[in-house]
Amino acid sequence: MLAPTRELAVQVAEAMTDFSKHMRGVNVVALYGGQRYDVQLRALRQGPQIVVGTPGRLLDHLKRGTLDLSKLSGLVLDEADEMLRMGFIEDVETIMAQIPEGHQTALFSATMPEAIRRITRRFMKEPQEVRIQSSVTTRPDISQSYWTVWGMRKNEAAGAFPGSGRL
Repeated sequence: MLAPTRELAVQVAEAMTDFSKHMRGVNVVALYGGQRYDVQLRALRQGPQIVVGTPGRLLDHLKRGTLDLSKLSGLVLDEADEMLRMGFIEDVETIMAQIPEGHQTALFSATMPEAIRRITRRFMKEPQEVRIQSSVTTRPDISQSYWTVWGMRKNEAAGAFPGSGRL
């Protein structure tokens, strides 16, 4: 996964680690500038299944031969328009040119400038664009609450929600 900033790369790597903590053999590594190479090399030698990084650092590892994308099956470009704005678009294109055929790419971008569209045409097969309209509506008649329930009491608690007639 490519992210425009080290902060986002770290945040995503932490979320992926948390999400996959009960999955056997799933290893996540974050690669970004400002982090010591020996730490990154040790993590890469563990054979991670998920790599999250900034374009510059991923490209650096590719040039050094310390990152192998030959078995890559999926690529996520997060905040592609931010990578463009920050001047990483050439790095992104160089990385994508090294990815094997048959992988799946997911590109997320708040805007779709021409440079991002060019990437989709060049590197993606039959790309599909999904547009989401931002319609934030707040309703004063809706309130939120939560309960923390452990163990066997889950079913009992579920029956006490509004509409169940048990509140």
